[in-house]
Amino acid sequence: MRGYIIRFGFLILVAVLAGFAFYLFTLPKTPDMRDMPKADAIVVLTGGGGTRIRAAAALLAKQRGQRLLISGVHNTVQRKEIQNLFHLSPKAMKCCVDLGYRARDTLGNADEITAWAQKHGYRHLIVVTSNFHMPRARIELRTTAPNIRFSAYAVKENRHRGMEKWRRIFVEYLKYIVILARETILGIGK
Repeated sequence: MRGYIIRFGFLILVAVLAGFAFYLFTLPKTPDMRDMPKADAIVVLTGGGGTRIRAAAALLAKQRGQRLLISGVHNTVQRKEIQNLFHLSPKAMKCCVDLGYRARDTLGNADEITAWAQKHGYRHLIVVTSNFHMPRARIELRTTAPNIRFSAYAVKENRHRGMEKWRRIFVEYLKYIVILARETILGIGK
């Protein structure tokens, strides 16, 4: 019996590692901004030491969307700080940038983004997040807003290096597996 348990554990380990390799191989690449389709608006899921927000601000400056939502902003961060950190003009901040303070995780981001898009009547959004976070973010957004079209703008983050980088990516992969399992189980009854 113990031999079966060891073999079963080994098979699970091989499956997880093979899945991780496939996950890494299929991570989205950062598209050229000129190739991004115009959308109603741009949304960015915070994190990554500012890389994501910089990319979203550049997309807004290139007029890829008429408005930008920064979702998951820490409640102590003020508009002026965002403006200064990411070199957004006062005009852009006033007319075109919204800060979302409610989200604390990816599901919260999806809820915040969906409510914001519905409030403004947006049907097509460019989503900005890290390349390793994009697969899970897409599932959460598709679940909360099935009638909204999402175009991915995945950015590569260089904030972490070495083992910390690989740990973060592997943890994100495990979260992705859990979300896939949730959607598979919930999808069976539909």
